Amino acid sequence: MAVPGLAAEHPKETRVVTRHHLSILLLNHNVRGKSTYFRCLHFGTQLVARGHEVTLLTISPAARVGFHEDVQRGIRILETPDLLSGRLRSGWDFWDTACRIAWLGRRRFDLIHAFDCRPVVIFPALFARYLQHTPLIIDWADWWGRGGVIKDRAAGPLNRLFEPVETYFEEAFRRYADGWTVTSRALRARAAGLGLPEERVLYLPSGCDVEFIRPLDKGAARRELGLPINTPIVEFVGFVLYDLAFAVQAFAHLHRTRPDARLLLVGAVTDEIRHQAVAQGVADAIIEAGPQPFTRVPSYLAAADVLLMPFTDRLANIGRWPIKVGDYMAAGRPIVTSPVGDMPLLFTHEQIGLLAPDQPAPFAQAVGRLLADPVLAEKLGQNARRVAEERYAWSRLTPLLESYYFDVLSRCGHFAISNANLP
Repeated sequence: MAVPGLAAEHPKETRVVTRHHLSILLLNHNVRGKSTYFRCLHFGTQLVARGHEVTLLTISPAARVGFHEDVQRGIRILETPDLLSGRLRSGWDFWDTACRIAWLGRRRFDLIHAFDCRPVVIFPALFARYLQHTPLIIDWADWWGRGGVIKDRAAGPLNRLFEPVETYFEEAFRRYADGWTVTSRALRARAAGLGLPEERVLYLPSGCDVEFIRPLDKGAARRELGLPINTPIVEFVGFVLYDLAFAVQAFAHLHRTRPDARLLLVGAVTDEIRHQAVAQGVADAIIEAGPQPFTRVPSYLAAADVLLMPFTDRLANIGRWPIKVGDYMAAGRPIVTSPVGDMPLLFTHEQIGLLAPDQPAPFAQAVGRLLADPVLAEKLGQNARRVAEERYAWSRLTPLLESYYFDVLSRCGHFAISNANLP
């Protein structure tokens, strides 16, 4: 079954190259285990399962000298050294860039997939593209500049000065690639606005990890985690705190009609959020689990009655397809979000949860409706898991990407083409 919104771009009969085993390099600008790293990891895992050799370069959490190499899920992962720290350790270090170029100069790949365009990604990619003649595909997963993600960072003069730099790297280099993948329709439109040929831009949302995250027994999960067994629990899981303040505001409205409900927060919580909870009188109704290793996330997701994905109407959200929604779907729990970006396409077509305006009161009403109607909640949760397995599992999306790889390689003259269907 096709992913909604992709049918027109990926007809069943697809012009592909006969099967080849490729050597693929994925370039990532995140610290290992953060953000788009997981998009790289999941696609890489499935490409390995389909017989390809995959290498992933990502930033080391701490190292400033030397590469660290290991193998995870069949992917060769190299952590690269970086001199910067904190939020700047996210693809801007020219020492890291130089180390990657030096490493790449001694190696050859059939294809490079660069995930966004920060220096540690785009300069090594262009080095291989022009000096080694390696076909290059660039992924676009977030709306960074022009009022996007950068506006969600702490305000200040340095942030305002940096926005043109972010925008420049986001836009200036994409035209030098041989192909492009995007996670949202907004980014596809933005790519067209840059003059990229629309027919060669692959709309490829992030998927669901249905193998690791599975529906688990709610009571068993709560006992394991020491959570109240019979208390209604609504949950926000976030390692990037987009819209967490909105979630707390909505919960404050919910708590007026459901004082027995609890808000479970999995991930970091700032003092600002704690002060907000105190001011709104719900601090005692919030359970902070704190940051958790990914191995415990399935149990936390299973403990929820309703999963919250606040998605306010701003460019950072309009331009992304959150990996979080894939985790939520895989857990088989109902989701409440807002009709922003590509979420109406997903929720209206698939009926995996409820859409509510990005205002605290109506959002809270939608959550309350699910708490009051366990039959509806169960149905939506089952739908979410079914859709995750049948349409958005990484193993379902990867053949689209693989086919696109071969199309790009054939256009670049690397393989003879034939008409065939992917398995």
